[in-house]
Amino acid sequence: MAASFYSTRKKERERKARKQEGNMTKRGQRQTDEKDDPLIILREDIERIRASISDSSLTHRQRWRQTEDVGLPSCLRVCTKLKGKISHLSSLDAAEADKLSAVSDELCTTINVMAQDHKEYISNIYDEEEVVKKYYNKTVLDILELWSSCASATVDLMIPLVEQYWENQSEFEQLAKKISNTCSACVKFTAMTVNLTEHPIPENCGSDVKEKATQEMNNTADTLSRLIQAVIKTSLKVSEDSLLDMAMWLLFSIHHVAQNVLQPKDKPTTESKEEEGTKETEKEKKDPEPVKESTDVTASLNNLLTQLDALQMELSNQYVIEKNEQNTEGGETDDSCKNDQQAINKLANVYTGVVDKICENGKVTVCIDDPNGSDATIYYKPDVYIEVANCSLGSCPMRDRDTWLDEIPLTSDQVLVSDVYVVRNGPLRTSAEVEIDFTYVPLSSTKNKTIKVIAKQDGEWKEVETVNEESDESSAHLSFKTKCLEAFTAYVEILSETCEVTPEETTFTSEVNPDVKVIFSPGLVAETKQIKIKVIPYDAREVANLKEQCPDSVRGIMAVSDAVEIRMDGECDDTKNISVQVSMDDEEDQDSQLVVIRFKEGKVQVLDKSQCRLKKDRNLFLVETKGVWGIAVARIRKIFLNMRDTVKKEFQLIFGLVQLCNICTFIDDSQRNKEEGSFFVWIECIDKNMIRDDVENKEKAGLIEVKQSRSKDITLRQKQTLILKVDGQVKLRLADPPDAFKITYLIGADNHVNIPMEVHRDQEKIPYAAFAFYEEDCAHPFHSVNIPVRDLSELPTDEITAKTFNKNNESNNLREQMKQKEEAARKMLSHDSIMNLSRVLSERDGRMLGVQLGVSESWTANAKDECDGDILRTNFRVLCEWRGKAARAAMVDFLISSLKTVGRIDLANVVSEVYKNGRGLSKLDFD
Repeated sequence: MAASFYSTRKKERERKARKQEGNMTKRGQRQTDEKDDPLIILREDIERIRASISDSSLTHRQRWRQTEDVGLPSCLRVCTKLKGKISHLSSLDAAEADKLSAVSDELCTTINVMAQDHKEYISNIYDEEEVVKKYYNKTVLDILELWSSCASATVDLMIPLVEQYWENQSEFEQLAKKISNTCSACVKFTAMTVNLTEHPIPENCGSDVKEKATQEMNNTADTLSRLIQAVIKTSLKVSEDSLLDMAMWLLFSIHHVAQNVLQPKDKPTTESKEEEGTKETEKEKKDPEPVKESTDVTASLNNLLTQLDALQMELSNQYVIEKNEQNTEGGETDDSCKNDQQAINKLANVYTGVVDKICENGKVTVCIDDPNGSDATIYYKPDVYIEVANCSLGSCPMRDRDTWLDEIPLTSDQVLVSDVYVVRNGPLRTSAEVEIDFTYVPLSSTKNKTIKVIAKQDGEWKEVETVNEESDESSAHLSFKTKCLEAFTAYVEILSETCEVTPEETTFTSEVNPDVKVIFSPGLVAETKQIKIKVIPYDAREVANLKEQCPDSVRGIMAVSDAVEIRMDGECDDTKNISVQVSMDDEEDQDSQLVVIRFKEGKVQVLDKSQCRLKKDRNLFLVETKGVWGIAVARIRKIFLNMRDTVKKEFQLIFGLVQLCNICTFIDDSQRNKEEGSFFVWIECIDKNMIRDDVENKEKAGLIEVKQSRSKDITLRQKQTLILKVDGQVKLRLADPPDAFKITYLIGADNHVNIPMEVHRDQEKIPYAAFAFYEEDCAHPFHSVNIPVRDLSELPTDEITAKTFNKNNESNNLREQMKQKEEAARKMLSHDSIMNLSRVLSERDGRMLGVQLGVSESWTANAKDECDGDILRTNFRVLCEWRGKAARAAMVDFLISSLKTVGRIDLANVVSEVYKNGRGLSKLDFD
């Protein structure tokens, strides 16, 4: 592992920013009227290939069969076509570059899909005899050929790009990156699928694998030699990221094939490890077996080794001529390898040096990012790619955040300053160290404090010994190295001072701020207790920044002292006093008032001079209060004495006890299907000082904020949990939908839920897609978003607008609507109305309708006898029996559906239409 990945990480962050900024401008560039353009046709062909191998309706076995029979041969043909196009490439403008980027991107995606299919089916490949024979006799040969063909095609495109067309760098830098990504994707696919050390070839199959590997390794070595020559020849500063990225991955693939295909090692077992010492002793007694002096790959590797030597010198800002000057007058020294074994061994040594040199210079990015977008990255050397390929880092799922927070062993003096990150598909275990890079929040309370990282390794949480910290104007990052990882987070420790309080009077003076003193009255405690006292400093600069970013955040408090937090476990006599002395720069003003702010366990009280004892001596203030409370003194504007909740909020903001936030509701435009009525709703608690940039970035990514849905300013505590309930004309597209969603807030972290749903009309529910937010253990929502279903079904995403209304008025409206429906039901099911319906029902209709409504046939037969067989009177008595004494709105809906069930849709339509008009049935309705 290189000493530092700083320049690598910095380049990757800059690249991400450029990519995000360019997402909107690039969108739609692929659309063109040139339907017969060969590159457009090629891209569409690749899309069809990808669709055929990624059909979600297929089983893993069927998808892998598609990959073997369709995906691999088709990708080989694509590489051939791409090389044919490159050979005729005489010019390259921005439009052509964009088409080539699209082709490279689609090919890269398709290769990644094939790699995923292999990952999902790998356990079956080596367990079934017929499958494994096909795999080694055909599939592996195709993969090796694809490796060589893709390398050749991408290098053939990259070399003229940098040699001839790079003068307009901004137009071609993205194309170079796409080409490099495609090449590295194919290399990674090859490394994961062709590894005879991990999966040796069974007997009676795969006889052509090594011969094919030799052939394709020679081709790839020659391809890499040409690429390195272009790197040295051009010495381009902008392009070297993509060029060297390709060079490093191609070198890795050649090294991998040499070590794990041409000369695979025996996979160690437990038994072999135990007998290792004995076997080595026996080998020492025997004469070593002579090495077979094959020269199948010697020539191509010798050429490649020469080029790699020159590349190392170029990366060291030296020149090849320096090596020639080292030769003596006796002539040049021939250090070329004589056989394959020497060449492969030398390549292994040179490989390590080249990769180290590339990484040390920060020329390439060798990393795994979180596909969900959180700022956590694994940086690694290609050697461990196979070990990390299936892993990724990311914020822990919101549904599990409470569980993780409960598990992390933090004290009350330790405060989280980052999200909780977990290894997906973990744990992560590597033979060499990887570097983990992630963001943290530099809070004002963390200044001059050491940020620490705690990681879960082998099931146990441990503090990471060496952590590197980097920060700039836009972000702050931490990084550490590890070979084993399950989860991690960062925290800062702000130690409290300890005071031993006895039943006698006890005085404490802070070492942090000598102006702070606490006097505990006699009898406060019955026995000696340890009390923790923490002085939270007032940071005027941080408050000024807060006011600048959120102008309305602090208006009442004009000045405030340091806050003195006092914590004690166990009971005390709350009738006894404690006296707390603090200091504050204070200027008296006739329009202001001194107040005491006391706080503990989330409670905050603002006391004026009539409610507490407060003495002032220049800039020192002595406060006397009953019980154990944290204390601060503040000067506020007099008008805010009647707005004490505002003062409480401002105090908590100033000292970082809470964060000012807004709840924002977004709809993912890229995953919305208006025809099906399906969509994703992204709901997030965003820190107010970050909201403008955050909303803009989300819009570039296709997340559009619902108009008029943003909450008013709210304050949230660290680890505070909000409850989100969904109701109305929607249903969740989840296999096991929860009753409610939780958002557990962490400052500066990823505080969102992403909910898949679809429009689902239900007349019994409120006529909106409704989202209500509650605090825990609170029956009434503090914020709600109500989106009309018509907006979700018909309007463009950027025109969807939440319905704003007063909840009481809306409740009144709903009650009024229900009242009107019940009145209409009473009229519809009145005796006169039922009699008119009975007139148009036949005897059979009446009997079947009665059964559908729950009236038995025997009851209907008895009624018919009592009515002397009169059909009208019998039908009327059946309907009255069903209706009972009171009519309800739900009964009308049931009557309509029952009429449809017995085949009288015509009557059902009449009842439905009359019911909408709020009246009962008449004879004229059936004419």
